[in-house]
Amino acid sequence: CHSCAGEGMWECMHCQGRGLFPCGGCGSGQVLRAGRAPRAEAPAPPEAGATLRRCAGTEHEQVAKLWAERGGAQRVIAVWSIDNPLLAWRYRGRRGELARELGRPPSELKGFHGTHPRNIRTIAEHGFDDSKRSGQAFGAGEYFAKDPEVSVHYSKGGSFMFVCQLCLGKESSPEENIDGDHIWVPGCSYYVISSPAQALPTYIVEFESPYGPPISDEVSQSELRAALASSRLFLGAAGDDRMLDLSVVEPTLEIEAMPAAWWNGDLAPFSGELCFDAGDELGTGAMSPAVVRDKVVIVKRGGGKFAAKAEVARLAGARALLLIQSADSQLIRMTGPCSADGSFPAAMIGHTTGQRLIELCTSVAPPRLVGARRRRPEAALPPNRPCAMSAANTDALWLGYLHGHFADEQLAGDVRRFLEQHLPGAKGAAVRIVRGKFTQAKVKLASEATRAEVLALNDRPFVECGVSRSVTVDDAHGSQGQQCPRSIAGYCRGRNLRFVDPCWCEHRALPTASATYRLEEIDLGSAKGDEICSAFMKSEPFHDGRPTVLSVRAIHNKTLARQHELFRAYLTEKNGEAPRQVELYHGTNVNILDTVYTHGLFPPSDAQASEECPVSGGKGLRTSLCDNGCKFCRSRHEWDRCHTFGLGGYLGDIAQKSHRYVSGVACEPGAQHKMVVCSVLLGDALKLEGHLTEPRGMHEVFSLRALDQDSLSGMMESVCQECDTRPVDQKDILFVKGLRQGCRPGYSVFNSEYISFHPYQCLPLYEISYQIGA
Repeated sequence: CHSCAGEGMWECMHCQGRGLFPCGGCGSGQVLRAGRAPRAEAPAPPEAGATLRRCAGTEHEQVAKLWAERGGAQRVIAVWSIDNPLLAWRYRGRRGELARELGRPPSELKGFHGTHPRNIRTIAEHGFDDSKRSGQAFGAGEYFAKDPEVSVHYSKGGSFMFVCQLCLGKESSPEENIDGDHIWVPGCSYYVISSPAQALPTYIVEFESPYGPPISDEVSQSELRAALASSRLFLGAAGDDRMLDLSVVEPTLEIEAMPAAWWNGDLAPFSGELCFDAGDELGTGAMSPAVVRDKVVIVKRGGGKFAAKAEVARLAGARALLLIQSADSQLIRMTGPCSADGSFPAAMIGHTTGQRLIELCTSVAPPRLVGARRRRPEAALPPNRPCAMSAANTDALWLGYLHGHFADEQLAGDVRRFLEQHLPGAKGAAVRIVRGKFTQAKVKLASEATRAEVLALNDRPFVECGVSRSVTVDDAHGSQGQQCPRSIAGYCRGRNLRFVDPCWCEHRALPTASATYRLEEIDLGSAKGDEICSAFMKSEPFHDGRPTVLSVRAIHNKTLARQHELFRAYLTEKNGEAPRQVELYHGTNVNILDTVYTHGLFPPSDAQASEECPVSGGKGLRTSLCDNGCKFCRSRHEWDRCHTFGLGGYLGDIAQKSHRYVSGVACEPGAQHKMVVCSVLLGDALKLEGHLTEPRGMHEVFSLRALDQDSLSGMMESVCQECDTRPVDQKDILFVKGLRQGCRPGYSVFNSEYISFHPYQCLPLYEISYQIGA
């Protein structure tokens, strides 16, 4: 594809996400002639701007671990992620150029960069500027350090530095850095990068300065710390897409508003006459229904909790509440339990705008809100598809598609009311809202529904936040002959499940069905070779001896890399920002490495591998490699102190842990072990820190979409509660925090691990061959 330079990121607008052109041709009613397809116009670059978000949980732990492993002696105080679409676009473009020049994907690694505090926001927004270079002792380029202690000295006495993703093609020989694109200086552990586009700032780290009070510009340091104090900081053209734009007429006025966390997503209440009571400007007293009924009430901040003010307005019959923020303060998202239904419309507006509205409310003709607009774009819903259910009964339903701008609580309530009205026995059904490219509902029924009942639901009116429409209702397990609608980035999790949540749809051949790979030797003295070896050896000795690295080989699989990029695009669209990429270890049976390198890190089946199976037999495997249609692998996989935290692909952040899972190696001195290093797209990770209530409690968790907070609370005894308001089933990967000496064998883990439930979330990048000595 000429539009994305092989990066798999071109946004196709023809198939509405179905993966098929309606006519099998070009998508616009014309079948293309054989030959070269017309060249599509290259997409315009994103606007310049960055969003800085304070990290917690898994992301903070990842950066702090990298810091410590690379030699950082100071304590990491805080971490902020940087989401800069323009710099990421330039980085991908440069990465594509290097891939074409090399005939293979370039290597990538992390580097630290220290600078004066006054430069932090500029670099986060605009990237590195080659006109600002100075020194250049080891060649021309931008300088990054493997060891953060080196970058501390370049922070000019400040307490902030960058973590950057670096892209390495061909190493230069002269200091001019002209016959390659980077220089590796092993003696100082410097990475010198020729092009600014090859360095993508991904995190800002605040660390405990070894110099005590900053010796650099105190004002710059204080200003930076103050700017980063909010949960999010927007630079340049970046903005908060959670915001609403409200319109007032007579006079014309546009108002920026941050809706409350409890709001159900309905814009309709943000219209009508505005009302302000000067006698109770804080809105803490009882409001008169005669004054505020069916009006949008304005109050000032202070004197009580946000939710309490909203409840007072609701009880008085107001349409909505606008709360004016204090002077010189940013808009924040109001939280707290609002009312019985928890959905009263409320939003915070700025101090200056609020004062202007108060002035207008005292005029002869009070102003009116005439409209509200969302900033977050949303694709139009696909047309309803026919119900394909062929089974006589089902215990699970799929409903879609739903409008994603409505809150989960609103949509789940609408689905329950719809089913209770039109489906006998629907009381007690568990409804889960699933968000991806489009929003849908999964329903677990308390009693089975017949095919006739499900078909009839497709003709019943579905009321979504007060608006009547129709939806598709289908068997959530799929049907024979039906093209699978559950695939994400070309993979359906249910295709290799036979017992816990099977999908019986017609599945196309895997995207990797005809994939091939090749292995390429990596120089252990190169920048990437050094990084891999030093990280691998950091956790030695292993439980059975000291390892010696024999070789490192890069794994090149273009098909699998393309699927990895498609999954990256899926996470970007789902979460509204690009996912963080980390490299983790995977230890497995060496007899299936060919399968892993060809098809990826597939989550395990819930069926036992049969020794009679030509695909899964004879390899010493516990779970089948086959889809659920295999005629040999038909017995259920039972818990045997395995898959403790679910049927997923397990990865470790230290080699010592993953070595314990390397099997299939000959039991003889000098035997060669192999471990895989994978690129893993974290997305929004679910962090678990605690003990299982019983050893097999999570064994049959096949996807995070199958979890909710109540069921998870019954499975885990947490030792650390983090404030995370996002639903469990909308998380992307499972991170189980190692408890070290506090762990209970069989119930928790000593060292941390990650569990992925999608094969293309992880891309095998490198194979490490090593021996274990005394």
